[in-house]
Amino acid sequence: MKDMIKFLKLCKYSFKFKTNCIFLIIFFIIGVINEVVTKGTQYLGGFYIVLTSIYLFQFVMSLSMSDMIQSSGIGRRIQLDMPVKLNGFLSIVLYTLLIVFRLSMARIHPEYIVDNTSSLLMIDIMFFLLFIYTGFVYKYFIVSILVFCFTFAFITTGMNIMNSLDIFSKVSLNDVVIFGYIVIIIGVILQYLICKILIRKPISQRAFRGVFKDAK
Repeated sequence: MKDMIKFLKLCKYSFKFKTNCIFLIIFFIIGVINEVVTKGTQYLGGFYIVLTSIYLFQFVMSLSMSDMIQSSGIGRRIQLDMPVKLNGFLSIVLYTLLIVFRLSMARIHPEYIVDNTSSLLMIDIMFFLLFIYTGFVYKYFIVSILVFCFTFAFITTGMNIMNSLDIFSKVSLNDVVIFGYIVIIIGVILQYLICKILIRKPISQRAFRGVFKDAK
C-alpha cells in the first residue's frame, strides 16, 4: 500500500497530468449522469465510469518517459507491476460503486432488471477488453486501437441481437455482478502478463507523441 501511495504522488509528473485529470473527471461525471438518467438500463454510463480506471495506468506508464523518474531506478516497476496494481485497485472501487447503484435501481425499479442485467454484462465484457487493450496500447498504439474498435463494434452488435431474442430475461443480475468481479481478477492477471512479456518493447511514440516531440 505504501508503494501504491508513493506512485500516486509521482503521477503529478506524468504526461499532461492536469489535462488528463480534467478528462478523467469529465468522463466520470458523464457516466454518473447517464447512469442516473437511464436508471442503469444502458451500458454507456457505466462504461464511462469504469473507463476512468485506465487513467491511473496511463499516468504511471507515462512516468517511464521522465528522465528524473528513470534515474531513480524504478523504471521497470513503472511499466510492470505498479500500473497494473493501481488500475486493478481503482477498477474494483469503481465497479463496486457501479454495482451498489445498479442493485439499488433493481430494487426500486424491478421492471428494468432485464435491461440492468444486459447492460451490466456488456460493461463486464468491455471492462475485460480494457484490461487487454491497456496492456498492448502503449507498445502497439495504432494496432491496439483498431482491434479494440473492431471488437467493440462486434460485441455491441452481438449484444443487441441477444437483447432482441430476450436471452437476458433468463440471466440473474447477481450472477452478472459476480461475473464482473471475476472479469476484473482475470483481466488484471492478463494485463500483468502482457506487460511482462512486452517489458523490453519500446513505448510507442504515438502513445505519448507530445513527450517525444518535446524531446526533439
